[in-house]
Amino acid sequence: MKYKLMNFAQLSLDLIEAQYALKNSRNEKNSKSILILIGGIELTNKGKSIKKLTELMDPRYLKIRADIPNKISPEKIIWQPYVNNIPKKGEIIIFYGNWYTDLLASTLYGDQKISESEFQKHLNSIHKFEEYLNNHDIDIVKVWFDVSWEKVKGRLSHFDLSKTVQRVPNFSWDNFPMDNWKNKTLYNDIQNVKDRFIDDWHIIDSEVNKERNFQFAQLVLDHLSITPKSIKSRLRYKPAPIHPALTQIQSDTIDQTQYVKAIKKLQHKVAEALRYSSKNVVLVFEGMDAAGKGSSIRRVIKYLDPHEYNIHGISAPEHFEQLHPYLWRFWTKHSNNGAINIFDRSWYGRVLVERVENLISPAEWQNSYEEINQYEKQLSQSNTIVIKFWLAISKDEQLKRFEKRLNTPQKHFKITEEDWRNREKWDKYLQAASDMLKYTDTPTAAWHIIANDNKLVARMQILESILKRLKA
Repeated sequence: MKYKLMNFAQLSLDLIEAQYALKNSRNEKNSKSILILIGGIELTNKGKSIKKLTELMDPRYLKIRADIPNKISPEKIIWQPYVNNIPKKGEIIIFYGNWYTDLLASTLYGDQKISESEFQKHLNSIHKFEEYLNNHDIDIVKVWFDVSWEKVKGRLSHFDLSKTVQRVPNFSWDNFPMDNWKNKTLYNDIQNVKDRFIDDWHIIDSEVNKERNFQFAQLVLDHLSITPKSIKSRLRYKPAPIHPALTQIQSDTIDQTQYVKAIKKLQHKVAEALRYSSKNVVLVFEGMDAAGKGSSIRRVIKYLDPHEYNIHGISAPEHFEQLHPYLWRFWTKHSNNGAINIFDRSWYGRVLVERVENLISPAEWQNSYEEINQYEKQLSQSNTIVIKFWLAISKDEQLKRFEKRLNTPQKHFKITEEDWRNREKWDKYLQAASDMLKYTDTPTAAWHIIANDNKLVARMQILESILKRLKA
């Protein structure tokens, strides 16, 4: 869509009013944020359009990220480097460099050729990610600044090429002849790759500077004026039958001496398997209160060095986390450097405590099943093994453990009023857990149900499951 030129003073007034309305709505139910992705030919002067936008708006509340492209790799999710800067409610952020920049640069000038299937895999990952952001009130505006080859040639005569391309990373240009800027090769290469993902972008003709700046600013104003859509369930939800493993709890016995010898041997094997795994490893521990999540984690890390793992104890989100999409606080905790990430409670709180406590609408927790599945699938496609545990104990066993905590000075901190309230909702948690197991038990991230009132046996079963999964 091409907008009719108007007075820039009026456009500035409209932009600032809309900008402050967005900023002031951040704590309201219908608030949103705006993420602007910039792409285009280098000589379109797109940077000048961004600069003009900062003059038309209040620059204090317009954030700009100008990152050089990252080398994409099959070992990390293509959008992962950018998650820390995803806008929170009420914010506008421009990504001058973004996941499309990475895809384009790596396709054209990466160390290894990217096949069509790999390109499509990355593009699908991007689309799923953007779909999630859109569904959580982040309005994504994708803007491609385009210009004819004739105009490029004219501008080239006035440019120092070494300065023109200095914002592009060295890896993209190490073996790239500068003369390609002087013929149509680079222009055509970029246009050909762009055509593979451009369908949902806004194309801005950059032949005339004033018109280019106006078109860009007006586009931003239009998106500032869009009201977020109400959330609707995308799942035909049907309650699952209570999973039999959640109620048929075993109570095995094991000799203490036998246990000490067996678990020590298992712990050494698990430590070695985790340490030398060629993949990133994510361990997720969920379960009823006092089911033994913390003590099981301690057994897993017994023979690991502290720098080899990260333990994330998950509780209610902080206010600043609530201003982001729900999964954001988990995206920021993942690493791709070989570290083992262990979650004592996790993103599944969305379909457990937040559901049971009515903190979110049914549409929100029902949609979360597929959103979580997509995230775990992308992790698994990026050299990561996701191993999930649900620790089940009987209601009588939970009561015994609660009372023991009350009577043990070193464990007083482990029992709270919230634990007793949760216990009163035992049946609701059983239903929520059964639904979770039904909708999120996938081939790439299967659930391991550990249902045993004997915590010694349960610990061994957990270690055996980890070892088996890592060897698979």
